[in-house]
Amino acid sequence: MFLRKNYPLRLLMSILPFFFPSLYFVSAEPYFRDVTSAMELDFKHINGFSAERRLVETMGSGGALFDFDNDNDLDLYLVQGNSLSPSTEAPQNRLYRNDVGVFVDVTISAGIGDTGYGLGAVAADYNADGYRDLYVTNLGKNVLYRNNGDGTFTDVTEQANVGCPLLSASAAFADIDRDGDLDLYVCNYVEYALETDIPCYYNNRLRIYCGPNEYHGIADVLYRNNGDGTFTDITKSAGVYEPTTRGLGVVFTDVNGDGWIDIYVANDMSPNTLFINQGDGTFQEEGVLRGVAYNGDGLANGSMGIDAADYDNDGDIDLWVSNFSLEANCLMQNDGEGYFEDVTFDTNLADPSFYSLGFGTRFIDFDNDGWLDILVGNGHIWDNVEQIDAKMRYAQPVQLFQNRGGNSENGITFTEITQDAGLNETHYVVRGMLFGDIDTDGDVDVVLCQSNRPAVVLSNEVGNANAWLTVKLVGTDGNTDAIGAQVQLEAGGTTFLREIVCGASYLSGNDLRLSFGLGDAERVDNLQIRWHNGHIQQVGELPIRQSITFSQH
Repeated sequence: MFLRKNYPLRLLMSILPFFFPSLYFVSAEPYFRDVTSAMELDFKHINGFSAERRLVETMGSGGALFDFDNDNDLDLYLVQGNSLSPSTEAPQNRLYRNDVGVFVDVTISAGIGDTGYGLGAVAADYNADGYRDLYVTNLGKNVLYRNNGDGTFTDVTEQANVGCPLLSASAAFADIDRDGDLDLYVCNYVEYALETDIPCYYNNRLRIYCGPNEYHGIADVLYRNNGDGTFTDITKSAGVYEPTTRGLGVVFTDVNGDGWIDIYVANDMSPNTLFINQGDGTFQEEGVLRGVAYNGDGLANGSMGIDAADYDNDGDIDLWVSNFSLEANCLMQNDGEGYFEDVTFDTNLADPSFYSLGFGTRFIDFDNDGWLDILVGNGHIWDNVEQIDAKMRYAQPVQLFQNRGGNSENGITFTEITQDAGLNETHYVVRGMLFGDIDTDGDVDVVLCQSNRPAVVLSNEVGNANAWLTVKLVGTDGNTDAIGAQVQLEAGGTTFLREIVCGASYLSGNDLRLSFGLGDAERVDNLQIRWHNGHIQQVGELPIRQSITFSQH
């Protein structure tokens, strides 16, 4: 556990802007504290940087927060790049076991140190044995590691037939057809090989990393789980084949509330795609129809990070995407029927993100007041961007946008509190961003995966000053993490909706437990579970400030 101090003071400081919006101040203590050294984490990403600035160098890296040994705390897997030139260097991806507040490197004993040029990772129990497995995306063949349940993993990529040999980015698991096992979606970026890397220059003189339009986009892949340890590529037959998109981020979520998992994909300078589940094993692409392919001006953005959650507490799932610099990030509000409106400007989220370049991101109720805030990890792709635009920076602050909830006269709005939270003092080059309650104290912590820099663990220092409830769901029909299930909770006169989504952020796997901030509520008045197969379970009243597990029945 990490030491907590001065909760009442920090809580007061976090709520003052609601009552005195013109009052600005710098927090005495940070809302998120860097505990990387305290947790003995020693990971540094290697991207193979070269003067040629090859495209793949600037894309990674990511990782996954997941409980691989079923001891009820979050372990950490971090994805490594590699040297891209002839070299004897072969750095490995690393697995760290969470041992009472310290991360212990167990890579070698676990047998999970892939040495490919890695980008992202996602964890889920694809074979329904009760242990979470791990899928790693690479430049070249991806890798599926089966968790053996004894602290070790086995590479089953060839057997499972999921070694997509392209330039893959984010991935996600979910049961798309309700047959009781987890299927797999893999984002693929562009046609790329080191031998054909394209040189790009600014003003014909300054070597820079190329943009996506210099390369041909390629199709993502959807694999159906056959239930016997193998997968089948059903990209075309399932209706998700889009041959020229440049997929970077993906989230499985039910946008129209019909109980069937849909797929939203963030594409780079191509229209974002929303595949609506038809309930028969197929999907219909409806991104334009439902208002999420383009921003409010009708333009395709350079989209990277992605998330889905009910930020306005109205009982449906909204969407959020982080974008390139000189583009605003996009918040898309659900009308209740699965159709969306870009409300980025209306909610005061546009201007603060204009000069930032967002990658990993999620909705996060950092202060547990019951309203989902937004955290964005930033960092430019051009390490020499200051030579191009003096307003730009390569390393950038993590931005925190506080949801003002019912305290705004103009509907739901956000206030950037990066400075108040103490997050403006350190700049990072964030790519993946992992979210979960690492120290099991009731609030959400964050791991920053940087490009060519050390990973950073940020401990949430303020969240558990308010009431909270953490819910873990255990499926008994094969989908053991109940991915796709939704929990509706009533407390303090407000109804909250949370959904177990897989994927989200960028190149990242996140904690699959549901975190509810409950403000000053004294109890949970009612809790209802809509399981991933559509069955409804009523739970009723519950005490607060606890982690609780429900099994499907």
